[in-house]
Amino acid sequence: MNNNNMAALVPEIRGLHVDEDESRILRVKVIAGIGLAKKDILGASDPYTRLSLYDPVTGELVSLQTKTIKKTLDPKWNEEFYFKVHPRKHRLLLEVFDENRLVSVFSTL
Repeated sequence: MNNNNMAALVPEIRGLHVDEDESRILRVKVIAGIGLAKKDILGASDPYTRLSLYDPVTGELVSLQTKTIKKTLDPKWNEEFYFKVHPRKHRLLLEVFDENRLVSVFSTL
């Protein structure tokens, strides 16, 4: 296997500054949304999910997002994200937005 194929097998890991001895890798899989709020005039949405890792002490933030699924209230993303975290310090925020309106459809901690 050449180096290009090897690189494709290693997931991109995002994270905040943390002591290596205290860090863990958190895998988050955004599977789907069910029955999201209607945000477009025609009764659908163009939803995507933003994942934000936050350190409340330092204020440091890193964000990633899924692809946008057009014209649906039941999107299926099936995307995985990897974060380097300190389990006792960092917080993960998941928010679902309508691409055209930049309005949160749903959010949770």
